[in-house]
Amino acid sequence: MEKLQNAPKVSFGKKIGYSVGGATDTLAYDFIAAFLLFFLTDFAGVSPVWAGSIITIGVVWNMIMDPIIGNLADRAKVTRFGKKRTFLLIAIIPIFVSYLLLFTRIESFSTGTANIYFLIMTLLFWMSYSCFCIPYYSIGASMTMDNEERTKIRMLSQIIQYVGVFFSTVAPTMFVSFFKGYGFSDYNAWHYTAWIEGALCVLTLIIVFLSTKGIELKFETAEEEEKSGFFKDYIEVLKVKPYLLMTLSSLFFRIGYCLFLTTMAYFFLYVVALSEMQMSMCTMIISFGGIIVIAILMKLVERIDKTKLYCVLVIASGIAMIIFNFVEVNSIGIACLLATCYVIGSSAYWSMNMPIMYDSIEVDEFQCGKRREGTMTSVYLLCQKAGYAIAAAAIGAVLANVGYDETLGAANPENVLNAIQMMFCLVSGIAFVLSGVVIFFYPLKQDVYKKMYTQLENKRAGKEYNTEGFANVLNKKYR
Repeated sequence: MEKLQNAPKVSFGKKIGYSVGGATDTLAYDFIAAFLLFFLTDFAGVSPVWAGSIITIGVVWNMIMDPIIGNLADRAKVTRFGKKRTFLLIAIIPIFVSYLLLFTRIESFSTGTANIYFLIMTLLFWMSYSCFCIPYYSIGASMTMDNEERTKIRMLSQIIQYVGVFFSTVAPTMFVSFFKGYGFSDYNAWHYTAWIEGALCVLTLIIVFLSTKGIELKFETAEEEEKSGFFKDYIEVLKVKPYLLMTLSSLFFRIGYCLFLTTMAYFFLYVVALSEMQMSMCTMIISFGGIIVIAILMKLVERIDKTKLYCVLVIASGIAMIIFNFVEVNSIGIACLLATCYVIGSSAYWSMNMPIMYDSIEVDEFQCGKRREGTMTSVYLLCQKAGYAIAAAAIGAVLANVGYDETLGAANPENVLNAIQMMFCLVSGIAFVLSGVVIFFYPLKQDVYKKMYTQLENKRAGKEYNTEGFANVLNKKYR
């Protein structure tokens, strides 16, 4: 594919430094999503309904914080640390503290006090996560205007992120087995595992901050002359057609992803009856298999439009997951095959969803004369968190409704195990398929983007411009 002209290049060192943030993200998000509910119900004495409620409230709080942080990041003044990069520095300490305390049980607390304690720590964690996540992904949209380059940077970030996936979803059960082998109780094994994970999370965040100095491009737009209102910004960006479609697609995917991730420990340990080490083998496929898939995608995206790749792979992955709901998954081999089908769709999403969304930022700039990376990233990620909240609430309600007993483990009744498999395979797969179907109607393909960007450069330079070849991606008043 032909590259855009006059697009500043990003050095390889800056790309690597920025991409380490992918590991930060998954060490925070994936570990909490995969194991917090499990820890609360099985080791902290929190009921499934309360645990699901705590997680849901926390994610809703995160959804509230996302647009606030995003708008603040867009409006922030440039400091000696940068603009959006300053928020990364602010996030370091609160993420570390909340991460550790979320997996710490206070023995003297009553049930009610413990519920409040875990809720407060959950709120602190998600607020800190927003302070890192929104500015971090916003920076990804302003490193370069070459959308092919942005896609490759995102894929590099995703490769490193899959290393983070290993440490956030595979390594924890290894650490737990290690600690248990030395006589630690189940609770202490998970407690100290969380401390290791928290330390790795903050270490990678510090690396990102130190290595991304000067990475943010500066733009001279109408935003410098006139600041619109908080709510007006969000109303305007939600009117950008390709952005709205990608946001809806992401919402569907994240519902499926969070159902899969949050029920993963229940499914592998109780439905398939694997040991912690066997479960690690399955989850290892997700991390290292993802690296292989993305390495292939980095070549394919040079020849095939990224939206078409996304659509085909996510739908195919979803259909495969649906089929596994009607298969008796009773061996590690079948479980690994299921993980392989899942990782194809998840790799397509994680490597291409943000670059697809980034392209719509230029559409918004063309229409309104403003760059609102923080605002658009925050709304986009807010909808992703909505998917997590929906999934977490559904899982807690389903487990309570079918009579899940944390003391029985794999000995839970068949209807309980079937419900876990249904959430893990069937419902997750349907959500994946819906995500791909929405992108089928996405109008901002690669050739259309190039036409639009050429005219955007003319508009920035005060030259004559037109909307020929891309008017259908604009709102009527801007055509």
